[in-house]
Amino acid sequence: MSMARRHITLQGVHNIRDLGGYATARGTQTAWRRFLRADSPHALGEQGQARLQAEGLATVIDLRTESEIAQLPNPFAQRDGVRYAHQPLFRALAPAALAAVGNDDGADPLLAFYRSALDTRHESLREIMMLIAASGDGAVMFHCTAGKDRTGLVAALLLGLAEVSAEDIIADYAMTEGLIAEMVAGFLAAAERDGRDVVAYARLLAAPAPTMRNTLGHLQASYGTVPRYLAHIGVPPGDIAALTDRLQDPAPHPLRESGVRQSRA
Repeated sequence: MSMARRHITLQGVHNIRDLGGYATARGTQTAWRRFLRADSPHALGEQGQARLQAEGLATVIDLRTESEIAQLPNPFAQRDGVRYAHQPLFRALAPAALAAVGNDDGADPLLAFYRSALDTRHESLREIMMLIAASGDGAVMFHCTAGKDRTGLVAALLLGLAEVSAEDIIADYAMTEGLIAEMVAGFLAAAERDGRDVVAYARLLAAPAPTMRNTLGHLQASYGTVPRYLAHIGVPPGDIAALTDRLQDPAPHPLRESGVRQSRA
């Protein structure tokens, strides 16, 4: 996996990362400052918002539910110079709602959820991909609450479309766990206060590598390649081509230095 600096550290967010710099099977790398995956920016202040815009942020796609947005409004929804779109992957999927998922047989609850998303949320995933393809110039930031599940699936599809190796896609997903530890601690503390099953909830808030490995295995076994999956769910060929082009950087270069402090992945 590339050790390039991709985590953008800003006060009020935990998990904003650039999808650039991953090697592809085509001998190129994914382009920097085209795609940012993130947790919810609701607590991101004016300075952080401005810094992201200075880094090229032009479009924000909010994957959260309406209730999540009502509780924690998106500051980019009304910000000049940023295109904002709300496209939920699920209608009810706040972290608290995930804690209600049963898991009595010891199976991986996240894997069941990710497989179900790939198999049943075709319309939502199609709309998300079409929004990204039509986003125009500048960087696109897509996010949910923790930047792990919904965001992780979209990131995996984009990296898979770019022909990034499965191991790098898995590592990109697993990287989240260390970045959201503070957020997870807060969720678990709230669950304990409410008398919920903290152990079961902790499993849902993890980002284990085997979960993404098995998710990619399911996608391959059921649909073949990511381009075939996107075609299967109805993403137009032109949009698939636009996404592929947007992901590619034909002239690999190191991430340019910026005023935003970044940590090593």
